[in-house]
Amino acid sequence: MYICGKGEDEYLTGKIILPLEGDPKFRLWKTENNMVMSWLVNSMTNEIGENFLLYSTVREIWDAAKEFYSSKENASIIFEIETTIHDLRQGDLSVTQFYNILTRHWQQLDVSEDYKWGCPDDAKRFREIVEKKKIFKFLMGLNKNLDEVRGRILGTKPLPSIREVFFEVRREESRKKVMLGESSTAAPITDNLSALAVRGAQNINYDNRRKKGRPWCDHCRKTGHIRETC
Repeated sequence: MYICGKGEDEYLTGKIILPLEGDPKFRLWKTENNMVMSWLVNSMTNEIGENFLLYSTVREIWDAAKEFYSSKENASIIFEIETTIHDLRQGDLSVTQFYNILTRHWQQLDVSEDYKWGCPDDAKRFREIVEKKKIFKFLMGLNKNLDEVRGRILGTKPLPSIREVFFEVRREESRKKVMLGESSTAAPITDNLSALAVRGAQNINYDNRRKKGRPWCDHCRKTGHIRETC
């Protein structure tokens, strides 16, 4: 991204051809080529970057790095990503966190896999199938408390996009949080009312006993004496 932002990406693709030494453009090419080479090497760890110091052009470094470290069509990496996606569940994560983690793994999978299509319709159909599988995976990994919204989405025909599904589930999660917040604030009010009812009953008890002319201790709750002589 940095190199493309600087407008020097044609050095990576080889579109800028090395001029002859006598060409007036040779000095400019040499300056820019070395500059982009330094960007590439400095973006690597020291252990990896040392292997590319003796290359003479950006294109050579780029092609060698792709050959050595590219994850495209790497069966081991694809297997690892697929396993992670399969085992991933929401758990203690929020819906947004869970969706973002899944999205990052899906993007890694897209980079690692390389499909070549002879027919545009086949490519479009394949993207639709992948989109549906993403929806199923996202819904499958949600916690049980979101069963209602999960069933509602699965009953929709045709299925919405993965982004629309995420938005709907996140909205349901927010609604549940609001409802739980209201119920939690109601609990102390109930407790206070219960305490007042108990206290009122004790006072009535105390008054009844006093009316009978018997001493009553409000400390140990027994008759025959008062608090001062308890």
